Amino acid sequence: MKFVLLISILVLLVLSVVESSLFGKFLVINDVHVDKNYEEGSMVECTIKCPCCCQSPPSANYTGQKATKWGSINCNTPFVLFEQLIPQIQKQPVDFIVFLGDMPYMGFWDVDYADTISYIMFLSQELSKLADIPVIPVLGNHDYSPADQFNCHPDMADYYKTMATLYQDWIIDKDNFLKCGYYSQSIIPGLRFLIINGMLCDPANLDAQNRPQDWQDQIDWLDEEIAKAKLNGEKVYIFGHIPVGKSSRRVIPPLCYTNSSLKLAQVMEKYPDTIVAMFSGHTHFDEFRVIYDTKTFTKPVGMNLISPSFVPEGNRYSGFRVYDYDKNNFDITNIHQWYSDTYNVPDNEIPYWNKFFDFNVDYQRFGIDKINPEGLDKLVKMIQTDPDVFKFYYSRYAPKWDFTKVTLQNEKLIKCSLALTSNEIYSDCFDN
Repeated sequence: MKFVLLISILVLLVLSVVESSLFGKFLVINDVHVDKNYEEGSMVECTIKCPCCCQSPPSANYTGQKATKWGSINCNTPFVLFEQLIPQIQKQPVDFIVFLGDMPYMGFWDVDYADTISYIMFLSQELSKLADIPVIPVLGNHDYSPADQFNCHPDMADYYKTMATLYQDWIIDKDNFLKCGYYSQSIIPGLRFLIINGMLCDPANLDAQNRPQDWQDQIDWLDEEIAKAKLNGEKVYIFGHIPVGKSSRRVIPPLCYTNSSLKLAQVMEKYPDTIVAMFSGHTHFDEFRVIYDTKTFTKPVGMNLISPSFVPEGNRYSGFRVYDYDKNNFDITNIHQWYSDTYNVPDNEIPYWNKFFDFNVDYQRFGIDKINPEGLDKLVKMIQTDPDVFKFYYSRYAPKWDFTKVTLQNEKLIKCSLALTSNEIYSDCFDN
């Protein structure tokens, strides 16, 4: 009996070793939005006179909710919550970490350039504690002040130089980064990371309209880098803070100008066997986009996976994401979303992190057995036509998300934004 038990244990150990040698994991954090002025016990219910939630002590007659130590509704992230994340990351057996941008507090009205840099300095110092785990930093629209206003003009050279210094332990391709915040990196043989500056197509960026050549130059660079990767037998992950296409929360403006999104789609269409996926944040919700061929918009050629925010605001829990990938072909094999109920942590305790969902477990019930453009195209069609599948998808839009409060317009926005298409096809989808 003891012999059988010993053999069983050995078999499990061997299987575990084999699995770890065949499959890898990487962790994604985005939209942290740390607030250095966050104050425990402050007002959560903001007023016109005090738009800075969770920063001001309550008045004598205030009877509303008060900010908790670890984060509250309507609030940005307290420093202590991000600090507590570091030991949690150390428990995750990941090969690398991607920071998809947006470290500073979202109150753009009172965050200047010096504040922005200080927030990012805090981030780099905290992530440096993970000395043996490579970090891939990506610029977000709030990682500059004024927010969103990125370009490739020499006037921004000092900013890119400062960021390169703060991220010097992680960015190898400094020459390209110093030009305009995008760069190429490889830390795993056979896999190439291409990090893009998504703000160059951001409608909130005035220079995205005035300097369209900045985006075109980046697209040309991206095309060249992917061509080299293909020649070298590498697969490609694209990381960019802002997703392609339309917003699932508003009709206009889009997340990224449609023409700019379609230029990126043309690159993905050109190299469907080399590009595995694009990864983004920015929306604060758990979403995806399927990229189609730019002639008929019927053939899926790429996918943009979007992870929800770390900041526990808007009645959502704080969270981070872990992707599983195949070490042989670098395909994405599963998605795990983790969360913490920071609103209700008992006194003298730290937040506990739980798994919110497992993509394979949750979506195999609908026959979705692969996370690739074809599999997600199938899921898009089901979400758009089957009310039960839509309800299920929307229930996983964010940890603790109240999926019962969805209007017809919300539903149309979500359904129609899943596919990157032409403006005409999008309008037809929304009007029907």
